[in-house]
Amino acid sequence: MNSIGIVAGIGPESTIEYYRLIIKRFRERLNSRHYPELVLHSIDMTAMLDLVFQDKLDELVTFLQERIQVLEAAGVDYVALASNTPHLVFDQVAAGVGPKMISIVEAACQKVADEGLSKVALLGTKSTMTKGFYQAVGQRNGIEIVVPNEADQDFVHEKYMGELVFNQIVPETKRRLKDIVMGMQETHQIEGLILGGTELPLILQQSDFEGLNVFDTTLIHVEAILDKMIMDNDEQHK
Repeated sequence: MNSIGIVAGIGPESTIEYYRLIIKRFRERLNSRHYPELVLHSIDMTAMLDLVFQDKLDELVTFLQERIQVLEAAGVDYVALASNTPHLVFDQVAAGVGPKMISIVEAACQKVADEGLSKVALLGTKSTMTKGFYQAVGQRNGIEIVVPNEADQDFVHEKYMGELVFNQIVPETKRRLKDIVMGMQETHQIEGLILGGTELPLILQQSDFEGLNVFDTTLIHVEAILDKMIMDNDEQHK
């Protein structure tokens, strides 16, 4: 079976969830007692985010490619970035590394399109919401992606980086996040919500919203990783 390399997420909680879900869904999908081969590279996310927030994108590409080279040396067949924010430079990074890369953004937008939705909201870090990489992929899939107003973006980003990455779940934060989404539902007539940060499912779930499809990018990415691993393995054994 092909192996997967994971570049760890912004916080440990989402990375733990990736590890747990990949194993769980691999065994469920194959009805097997075996485990997938997985190499996890935990990197200095503070250094990475400094490059993102300072808009040093060329340095960010180099930073990520160098970390992926560690996984490539370990012999992985695929690499996934276990966070949405560094997908800002996904195409540039993917073009300069050997292993195939599996995009959380492509997977999420494809899932929204498969559900037949045409307009969804996006929450995540400020860079994820505003740098346009989600919107560009959404447009290619016939989806309009909208984000909160600037004040609400600042709130989402502050709570994401200050609470969620440390697994701090604050009831007042949850209430405000729900209010932001429901306000967008009224103002923009959104049909769904992309949780464009892999820590966001710690605080927001499908059960929090009526009349909206909630897209957990962690779950979606895990399924896309396993799709690639299983399908390519099947092709190789035909």
